Amino acid sequence: MHGGKLWETHPGVRTGGQLSPGERAADHLKSAFGSWAFLIILNAFIVAWCVLNATGMLRFDPYPFIALNLVLSWLAAQQGGALQIAANRGDRISAEVAADTRTNTDALLEQAGQILQINRTQSAILAELRALQDDKRNEGETPP
Repeated sequence: MHGGKLWETHPGVRTGGQLSPGERAADHLKSAFGSWAFLIILNAFIVAWCVLNATGMLRFDPYPFIALNLVLSWLAAQQGGALQIAANRGDRISAEVAADTRTNTDALLEQAGQILQINRTQSAILAELRALQDDKRNEGETPP
C-alpha cells in the first residue's frame, strides 16, 4: 500500500462519505498541487507562454511578460490557500489518529489490569492447591 494513503485505512480517520465537501476538495487539491504532473504542466505552460509571446506568434504579453507574472502570482496565492487548507486537514487527521490511539491504549491498559488481576487470583489459587497437595503428602508420610 502506498504510504501517502495509509491513513485512509486507519479506523479512527473519517473518509469518503464521512468527509465534508471542503475536506474532500482539500484532499484533491493537495494531491493535484503536490504532483509531478502539475509541475510538468505548469512548466510547459510557462515555456509555451514565453515562446509564443517572445517570437511574436502571440503579442498579448510581450517581454517582460507582465501578465504571466500576474498569473503566476495569482497561482501562488491560490496554492498557498489550498495547501494551508490541506495542511489543516492533515492536522485534523493526525488528531483523529492520536485520539483513536489514545482510546485504544486506555482500553488496552484497562484490559491489561484486568488480566493481571485474574493472573494474581489464579496464582493465589495455585498456591493454595499446592499447599493442600503438600499437606496431603505430609499426612500420608506420617505414621498413625
